[in-house]
Amino acid sequence: MRNLYIALMIFFIAWLIFSVVNAQGVLLLAKPSLLLQLPVQHIFIGSGLILSLLCFTWASAMRSYSMVILALFFAVKALSILVAGGISFFGLFTHNIYLLNTELLFFANLSNMLFFSFTIKLFSLKKRGENSYQLLLGLAIVMTVMVPLSYVFGDRAATWLLTQIPISISLLALLYVASTVREEKRRLTKIYSLILVVQLSFNMMAYLLYYWRFSAQVIHGLDMVAFWFMAIMVNYLMGRKYYCHIRDEKLAKQQVLASAKASDLVQKNLLALQDESQEQSENRVQERTLELNIALQELEAVNQVLKEKNTLDELSGLYNRRYYDEKIMAEFRRSRRNLTPLSLILVDIDHFKNVNDSYGHLTGDKCIVEVASMINALLRRGTDVGCRYGGEEFCLILPETDEKGALALAQKICQSVSQQYILNNESVIDLTVSCGVTTYQQEQDVTPEIIFDRADKALYKAKQAGRDQVQVSKIKLL
Repeated sequence: MRNLYIALMIFFIAWLIFSVVNAQGVLLLAKPSLLLQLPVQHIFIGSGLILSLLCFTWASAMRSYSMVILALFFAVKALSILVAGGISFFGLFTHNIYLLNTELLFFANLSNMLFFSFTIKLFSLKKRGENSYQLLLGLAIVMTVMVPLSYVFGDRAATWLLTQIPISISLLALLYVASTVREEKRRLTKIYSLILVVQLSFNMMAYLLYYWRFSAQVIHGLDMVAFWFMAIMVNYLMGRKYYCHIRDEKLAKQQVLASAKASDLVQKNLLALQDESQEQSENRVQERTLELNIALQELEAVNQVLKEKNTLDELSGLYNRRYYDEKIMAEFRRSRRNLTPLSLILVDIDHFKNVNDSYGHLTGDKCIVEVASMINALLRRGTDVGCRYGGEEFCLILPETDEKGALALAQKICQSVSQQYILNNESVIDLTVSCGVTTYQQEQDVTPEIIFDRADKALYKAKQAGRDQVQVSKIKLL
């Protein structure tokens, strides 16, 4: 790599000398009479060519698509500065004054769009900055549309202003994009932002020189200085990126080596343990086995607690809807296997929306807790399951319970709730519930969904009949 740098430096110096001596011959293709009077532009063209070649060399060495775009950017940017200085490249192909008037805006906007592309690639905006990517894409479309506008401007000064304004807007947009770059790219944004700020300063100076009516040669010289400052800083930026890339690779290799050493150390320790006596090994195995059993018991206890949290409704203390879905399927299969009845009770708090609207949701939650407590107290058997199905609705699964037993329990729930008064500050809330009951008695082609549907229809009948009562719906299939 060091030899490559030395070769590039020799090549750069040789080409610079060659370009100063022979630039006149290179530029004779454009306007020979004009170029003979502009030796500074000779140096600019020669050095611009070597800059582009250096960028292509960097691109080949680093295998970087960003450097290819950067090389194209410097070439087009140099062309736009030469056009602003009075050299016409379109003049080689046409003498149409209107088409020649679009040349400056064409090269300037093309260089802006190439720098947008370089920025998108540098900071991976397609993957990590969708909004910034869309912003730059929109600006590129606007700049493309602006090029034909210069066709109607006959005044070169107006065309120059039409060129500078998009440059200023582009620099401000790129500063915004740099401020939104994620943390892993922050180490490059400071240099990148400095480049933009200085370029924006040069741009403002160009406006002032134009306002104070300085000569076009002065403004053109300022453009060249700005170009070379940007070239130096952007190449430094890419060198910094390459350095960071090499450093990160080196750190990654060091981490891999450290991991390998740690692995070797662990393997050596394992071999040392294997070399110990059989008796010591057995004792250690027994100790580890005991520790593992204790850890498994503790893990089982923790899993049980987590399972309860996942199946319990936090507000009511009853089981939740997820547990209901699992339990009803299990009890349905057991009922069908053992030929035992399975009853289902749906309980719904009457006029619960009015309670929420009149007293607030906190009072509504209190009512749900009270009703859930009464239901839980009335479930005597360990096999009976109470669940909060959703909102103010509860569902009770009663294995090995016939219709008569389910009806009696539902009536007790209605009676207990209607006799209970819930205090809310100075108010007393009278609650009632409606219940729907159904019982599965080994009917053919019945599913848990059909059982729930029959209980829901019974609950609807209770609501329609005036609430605060129990209705029974039998399972009848055609």
